[in-house]
Amino acid sequence: MAAAIAISRVLQDTAIRRGTTSCSGLKSQYPDRESRDRYMIVSHPLVTIVIPVYNGANFLAEAIDSALAQTYPNIEVLIVNDGSNDGGATEDIVRSYGSKVRYISQPNGGVASALNTAIAEMKGEYFSWLSHDDLYVPQKVAREMEVLLNSGATRTVVYSGYRVFGSLSETRDFLPGKIRPEQFRYWITVENSLHGCTLLIPKTAFDECGTFNESLRTTQDYDLWFRMAAKFDFILLPEVLVKARSHPDQGTMKLAGTALAECDRLLTGFVNELSRDEVLAAGQTNSVAAYAVIARSMSRRGFRQAYRSAVSKSVSEFVSMNMGERLSAVSSLVRLGASGFARRGILGSILRVMRQAVGTVLPAGAKKVLRQYLSPSPDKKTLSREDTVRDLSLKDKFAQVYAENIFGGADSRSGAGSDLLQTEIIRREIPRLLREHSVNSMLDAPCGDWFWMREVDLGIERYVGADIVADMIGVNKSKFGRSGIDFVCLDLSKDKLPKVDLVFSRDCLVHLSFEDASQMLSNFKSSGATYLLTTTFTDRSSNLDLGSGFWRPLNMQRAPFNFPPPIKLINEGCTEGNNLFTDKSLGLWRLQDIPSAAKGGS
Repeated sequence: MAAAIAISRVLQDTAIRRGTTSCSGLKSQYPDRESRDRYMIVSHPLVTIVIPVYNGANFLAEAIDSALAQTYPNIEVLIVNDGSNDGGATEDIVRSYGSKVRYISQPNGGVASALNTAIAEMKGEYFSWLSHDDLYVPQKVAREMEVLLNSGATRTVVYSGYRVFGSLSETRDFLPGKIRPEQFRYWITVENSLHGCTLLIPKTAFDECGTFNESLRTTQDYDLWFRMAAKFDFILLPEVLVKARSHPDQGTMKLAGTALAECDRLLTGFVNELSRDEVLAAGQTNSVAAYAVIARSMSRRGFRQAYRSAVSKSVSEFVSMNMGERLSAVSSLVRLGASGFARRGILGSILRVMRQAVGTVLPAGAKKVLRQYLSPSPDKKTLSREDTVRDLSLKDKFAQVYAENIFGGADSRSGAGSDLLQTEIIRREIPRLLREHSVNSMLDAPCGDWFWMREVDLGIERYVGADIVADMIGVNKSKFGRSGIDFVCLDLSKDKLPKVDLVFSRDCLVHLSFEDASQMLSNFKSSGATYLLTTTFTDRSSNLDLGSGFWRPLNMQRAPFNFPPPIKLINEGCTEGNNLFTDKSLGLWRLQDIPSAAKGGS
């Protein structure tokens, strides 16, 4: 107690200097020193700000400064060095702060291990995590403690909004909408907008719910928040209190492939663990529609296993309903489809499985609705927009496609085929192919907006992304250009191409006439590259010229291209168009083995 009172006296002086506590007000309310000490201890519980760090000399000092600048008068800053091997640079920064911070050094065990060490060693009643490359605003802890203490609730976690800044992102704020505690677990399942450093957590929550799972490399935070939210209320403070830095060296960038696979497994568990009450609390009229919304989220973010689990849950809920509830559920799904849900194929997938599951139980009226939404039909609005660019030059056509998002991609302006679900297999297989064939340089022709390729560790010395759309190349250069990764604006059909080992051309020739495709292939052959990796639809018996259309599948082994059998074939596992294109593949050929393409039809 004596030590606590001594600390409190220092904190009082600090608070008075910061202007957060009035000396005269305290003295008048609590005339003697002992009563003022007790007031400070009771009214300002100790908060431990935890900073785990590994080789963090680049940004660590800024994070520590932001922690020490907190206006809340009772904090400790605890730094855990997770086995940094940067020649002592990280440790030197920490030690320069002397007694202002507590310091623990441990062998490298990962972020979860460092956080668990801090939880075991913290002296505070509340835990606040700060990544070494992020920043707190000065009022972060004070505002969250104010909300927590004013609520009077002991089983509460407070979280806030945050601002992203840095070299890989435009500055923008993320401020969740009004999320009630009973909606929280559903929300973190369908959204990826909770930042762990915004949380203020009572230490008792770790005692009751456990600590971070050290077997998880990138999802240890969401795993714990989901477990914790089953027993503690998560309350939103709608203010931006954390600044999250985006930069090439951060762990989530280096572990992108691991993160996606780990997230898929984690979210699959979330989908299966959510109770019906939690699902219905999200605001949908029935559980079928609620799980369908989860499926949409998983599809957009590329989590195939979690997507399938959500679809399965939706179907199971549908089968358990009576006839009236089923009709209501179908109506809800149709309304979701009207907002673009059906266009992505998810609604069709769910309804098709449902129709198979219930057999002939549905009345004729419901079957008619199902047939209407399961039958492929052109999107008139999209087609009319495509009509406006058909007669333009390649440069003007694709500039307008990009500017107006004519392909209609929810995530990428290159279209739904470039989202994380449709590229899951090739993101895994392309690096293997490059290693197998000793490829050290690659031309991505065209590279598009680089939505999915940014998630791939190619393992090569030189990557060049080329596209005819100048504005898009400018954005790519600004956001993603760095040593070994470059972007250039080129007309792939006629401009001189950089010399590389492999030309990668996905979803390109399918948008070109035979004549334009032939010209582009000739340019690829003239570039001096050894290999071409390009899209081919292996089950097509013949190819049609583009004519007045905007896209069609091409089998590169059929006339007029007549490619030989590929050296390697990667089936993409395409699910677009209600699984109409399951033969979509990437084929690898030696460019010297490819004949000059004819300019006529077949």
